[in-house]
Amino acid sequence: MKGIIKLIKWLLILGFAAAALVVGGFVFFVETSKSLQPPEEVTQKTVYLNQNWTQAERDTYYYTPQGTSVPQGANLTALRYNWFINLEMPLSEQRFADPANMRRFKFIVDPVASSANPDHLPVGFTKHFNQDLGEDVLDISCAACHMGELHYKKDGINYAVRVDGGQAMHAFTDLNRGTFGPSLITALVETWANPMKFNRFADKVLADGGDKDKLKAELFDTVKAFVEIKQNNPLAHFYPTREGYGRTDALGRIANTLFGDHLIESNMQVSEAPVSYPFLWNIWKFNWVQYNGSVAQPLARNVGEALGVGAVIPLTTPEGEPLPASEQFRSSVLIADIEKIEHTLQTLQEPEWPEALFGAIDHDLAAQGEALFENHCVECHGPHVSSKPRQMAEAPLKTNVEDQWLIEVIDLDHIGTDPTAARGFIDKTYDLTPAGITRDTIKRELNPLLQRQLARDMLARLQALAESEKLSEDARAAFTTLAAGFPVPDTLADNGFQPSPAPAIKAVLDQFELKPSYKLSAAKSPYKQLSCSTQCQINALWWDLNFAQQNIEQTLASIDPAAITEGLGLNVIGLLIKNRYYQDNNLSYEQIMCLEGFGTLDLPQQLPGYKPRPLAGVWASPPFLHNGSVPNIYEMLVPPAERTTKFFVGRRDYDPVKLGYEHEPLPDQENNGFWFDTSITGNHNTGHAFAATPEQWSAYKSNYKANPLPKGVIGPVFTHEQRMALIEYLKQHRDNPVGYQFQPSKSCLADYAS
Repeated sequence: MKGIIKLIKWLLILGFAAAALVVGGFVFFVETSKSLQPPEEVTQKTVYLNQNWTQAERDTYYYTPQGTSVPQGANLTALRYNWFINLEMPLSEQRFADPANMRRFKFIVDPVASSANPDHLPVGFTKHFNQDLGEDVLDISCAACHMGELHYKKDGINYAVRVDGGQAMHAFTDLNRGTFGPSLITALVETWANPMKFNRFADKVLADGGDKDKLKAELFDTVKAFVEIKQNNPLAHFYPTREGYGRTDALGRIANTLFGDHLIESNMQVSEAPVSYPFLWNIWKFNWVQYNGSVAQPLARNVGEALGVGAVIPLTTPEGEPLPASEQFRSSVLIADIEKIEHTLQTLQEPEWPEALFGAIDHDLAAQGEALFENHCVECHGPHVSSKPRQMAEAPLKTNVEDQWLIEVIDLDHIGTDPTAARGFIDKTYDLTPAGITRDTIKRELNPLLQRQLARDMLARLQALAESEKLSEDARAAFTTLAAGFPVPDTLADNGFQPSPAPAIKAVLDQFELKPSYKLSAAKSPYKQLSCSTQCQINALWWDLNFAQQNIEQTLASIDPAAITEGLGLNVIGLLIKNRYYQDNNLSYEQIMCLEGFGTLDLPQQLPGYKPRPLAGVWASPPFLHNGSVPNIYEMLVPPAERTTKFFVGRRDYDPVKLGYEHEPLPDQENNGFWFDTSITGNHNTGHAFAATPEQWSAYKSNYKANPLPKGVIGPVFTHEQRMALIEYLKQHRDNPVGYQFQPSKSCLADYAS
């Protein structure tokens, strides 16, 4: 008996010791995490730059939900909105969503609450109603990441300069201690485990006296859902290159969420390509978006973004089997709401340099910079306005060519910047077959779009030839007649251009007795000169038509759903989600074309390179390059060997001289941010180099084919004075004409018919 009592005592001692160890470990984790969290950035006055938005438009962009959940992809275990606004910080009674606390996480919070944001949450934090739960859940919209703020002290006042559509500074997806995600999970765990904290929480959440046991069980399920996100397993090291502040591994996380967390664990891929959040003004004009120029359609871009942030898309049954056909590919993406956001962004213009705050522009120096810009920057950064035929082929519902800008993807061997993000999009493959996706599924989704794009391209070719001043009047007349008799690329039958356009196009050419005078034997068309004869141009059309048709067939035959590239995989899933939505809502073909964005087709582009975007307002979006590896614009204009190799990220204090954030920590805050190391994979600051010697540049200018520049070198070495002149010009550079106003198209859904 004494032995049993002694054993019980020892078990109790061990139990208390274990409990003390757990509690002590938890306290240590929380306190050390707090020490790593940046202090709140206190500002006295918020200034809004002139970007053509009213407060109502800001509210629409800031607080319209898009159908996402926290944790990513959660449904029945999603974080309830009421929980989030009443949750307390770990080891504290301070509200987790308190504006001061959210500012410490580097989220942007409006100075006061408003009718659009009554709970005074950060920009981009909102809610939507979850039908399965029967209550609102926390929704993170695109504004949370695509919203910038520059801090600047003048005359003793700390200003917060709001950059609508700019780059965020938070570490939303970074899972290091002191950041938002781990702190949120820790708060939920303590709320569940600590009876006093749970009772305070329950008294607020269950104001009507609901079931506390049920609430505790639901809270546990939500914590479990956070912990079970496969890609966030710290032992798996799926993201070895730390994202830090102001970045996320965008495409890698979207792919791991869709194909790994939502499908099969073997699809999870190591990804080491964090990118900065790109600024959004004028992007609706681009014919290709994303850093690697991989997406053409606005709706496809927005659906992909919502899926990456946490929209729900069940791809299999709980047992891992494909869903029944009638239930497949329904998502929580609020397409009507993201259409509203997209239309609002169409009116957003590039920010104007605030001279009263950052200093007056030296217009004489800016004029010198403009000459340098025209000589060294415009060729890539444009903007390059489309021709009318090409605009009609790419975005037929746009009203004029000024609203269609052509974006080129610059090859990695030319631009020389870190290749990790671009290569991953092409090199990674995933297995989609567990979702029931077959070769026939892919062909059914892609073939109509490929055929329609071919028909559009052929018509654009005919229209361009009809307008070409290099051809004779008779030739132009012949091509005008051909264009007028061309089959309509966007037929209303079967919701798209289903059959191959080749027979119809050939019939038109045969009608005018314009047959090829060559044999289809060479691997590449020799007919590219606009100045060649009418017969030569007919040969070129026939050639391109035949080989384009063969290429479509070969492309579709080569796609393996068990090993599909990241780009094509995301494209196929997006098409299936959108088409399910169209069917469920019985949308007309006209509505679909409008909703997708100016009639743009959703076909991906997979090229090893990056796009050089137009640069109006670029001064307001530090740091630079796609991966944020260059702290300011001045360093973008120096040879890469002279760029800062390791710098601090986490301060919003703006440097109006070099156009970037201050990148040294404040005293005693070396650990309250993120040290960006450019020697790490995904972080390299190479390329985009103005580094050619006078001899190299002279030889290149005399014959660029015979004397190409070294990899990554794009121009000559600038003097300090030239760099400052370019910086001065970029403060005032505009991509749109002065006084330009765009009126967004009306809703494609509820009020389309009106």
